Amino acid sequence: MNIKHWPRDTIARRFALTIVMASLATIGLNQIYLKVEGVFGLPPIGRPELLDQIHIITKLIEAAPPQARPRLATVAGIKDFQVDWYANKTQVLSLSENAKEISFSPETIHRLRGDANWNIAVMKSEDNISAPSKDQHALIKPEKIFLTVELRDNSWVVFSGTQQNWPRARAKRMGIVLTLLIFSVVTLSLVAARQLAKPIEQFSEAVRRFGTNTRAPQMSETGPQELRVAIKAFNAMQTQIQKFVSDRTSMLMAISHDLRTPLTRMRLRGEFIEDTEQQTKLFRDVDEMHAMIDSALAFFRDDAETEQTTQFDLSELLRTIRDEYTDQGIDIPYCGPDHQVYSGRPMGLKRAFTNLIDNTVKYGTLPEIELTCLEQAISVAIKDRGPGIPSEFLQQVFTPFYRLEGSRSRKTGGVGLGLTIVRTIVHSHGGDIVLKNRDGGGLKAVITLPLPEIN
Repeated sequence: MNIKHWPRDTIARRFALTIVMASLATIGLNQIYLKVEGVFGLPPIGRPELLDQIHIITKLIEAAPPQARPRLATVAGIKDFQVDWYANKTQVLSLSENAKEISFSPETIHRLRGDANWNIAVMKSEDNISAPSKDQHALIKPEKIFLTVELRDNSWVVFSGTQQNWPRARAKRMGIVLTLLIFSVVTLSLVAARQLAKPIEQFSEAVRRFGTNTRAPQMSETGPQELRVAIKAFNAMQTQIQKFVSDRTSMLMAISHDLRTPLTRMRLRGEFIEDTEQQTKLFRDVDEMHAMIDSALAFFRDDAETEQTTQFDLSELLRTIRDEYTDQGIDIPYCGPDHQVYSGRPMGLKRAFTNLIDNTVKYGTLPEIELTCLEQAISVAIKDRGPGIPSEFLQQVFTPFYRLEGSRSRKTGGVGLGLTIVRTIVHSHGGDIVLKNRDGGGLKAVITLPLPEIN
């Protein structure tokens, strides 16, 4: 037995539903308008099928004997019209008092009269009309319509009815109705487009979040079928990348750790070297390799550990770092707002700022901290006065284990991972770091951290 499944939620199906709903809304508003507005311009008497009915009823009443005509007129009523027979013109004149005659085309009059020699008049009047009934609308102006037919024996047949009509020109009425229709269709389309765009925006946000944080959680597979397939493929790719990064980090940590064993043996064997100068050089190289391994292990360990994102006061964090250096006798001015809330990983950012300030203390003078609030980001600048960095090396210094010779040499104790760690932490927050040489000497490191978008 074949079981028919409910149609899948696809983009094509959503477009089709939007079109159907827009069409239904248009039809519904059109029906409401017809109910409220009534007939434009000419009264409904001008409809050909109604003219034929009036002609037939009039012929029947004329053919009937006078005593039967009132009863026949009562039972021969037409929808929305009342039919009456009057023996003389006086009664007709009292009904059509203060009425204004409506002109019809000769073709309409000929169709109504047929081969009979009747005197026909159509009039309308706004007098003696009561308040709007339940079938009328408060915004419309009711009008009384009379169609009078004088028979050959000088008696009269009167067709009367109430027409609901707005007191506006036809073009204005049409403009109002079209405006309502366009508004309804546009509103429905915007709502449907928003419903379609929402899962796409969530998918885009998940991609952006994973670009700045490889540990970001996977996205739930929601939305149209086509988008769910893309999300599923993205989640699979995210899992593979996370596994690759984790395996790489674990492997590098293992290699760095295992290198300590041969270095320890080298130092023990160096104790038996009789040449003091060579022994000193060997110990210096071994110590330097130990420092590099310790730095690498610390870097990989921090990369493997997960610090939860939280809201904290970035201004307070920078002032705390400044106070720590003040306790060491190093004065670092802070310029910026007293409070600036930011959502991130405070310990990681503290390490990044500390690494930059350590560089300013080691290689320059007069360190400064400056915090600036931009429209969609926060800028933190670490400045110093010193030799700076040659322009051609401003990007290379972010390479792991890359060290400049001269003023920034191995004698200061660095192994070339400080700026690499800074850039990794900043990038994990979706930000960026730029190094610039200052006029008059010195270096300026500018970290830009994006603020979350407010919908």
